[in-house]
Amino acid sequence: MSTNFYYSVVKNLKPYVRYFPQLTKPVMRVLIQASVHYIETNKCSSDILDSALNKLPHSGLIIPENFCELFAAVLQIMQIYLRAPVGTVKLDELRECLQEELNLNYECVEDLVKVLHNHRVSLTKNFIEAKSVKNYAKHMQWRINISLSQELPRDHAAITIILHFHLPDGRYRTLELPLAMFHHLRYKLANLLSEMQSLEQRPVMKKF
Repeated sequence: MSTNFYYSVVKNLKPYVRYFPQLTKPVMRVLIQASVHYIETNKCSSDILDSALNKLPHSGLIIPENFCELFAAVLQIMQIYLRAPVGTVKLDELRECLQEELNLNYECVEDLVKVLHNHRVSLTKNFIEAKSVKNYAKHMQWRINISLSQELPRDHAAITIILHFHLPDGRYRTLELPLAMFHHLRYKLANLLSEMQSLEQRPVMKKF
């Protein structure tokens, strides 16, 4: 099994393990359908989740208390698998990872593995196409916002970073970050760029 796949699954899905006892086979099938819809459209609108939630009561089933968390978990499993190069994750290894590391029950694992195996080509194609049309920032502006308060010393002024994005479809999005979070974002981006540079220097990448 790909070490990156195993590491990504364990790292990203461990926080959701406590919710997995709520999973049953019918719930898993509804979650898979919702996840496939998201992968095909890359739009997690309220309609998708509302439709998924309505299917359970209509079938006489109880909606799990942490339905949204379970949806996020199933979606992440599918996305991580689709990102892995074809052939690097064998089905038996995938089953073992989901059952032993995430404690998913056998029936849920089999349904998920079956969908990923039988529809790998179409799901991967839709996943890549959806990602390629995702909105990006056409233009960005930023400014520093300093809030002064009489209750705080002068050297404890509240500083935030305002990011203003103009998207290609004409929409605007504004993001306000505390200074500490902005530095954390800078650190993560620097690490990512460093890892990308290291990856590009590997002989195997020079073939692409």
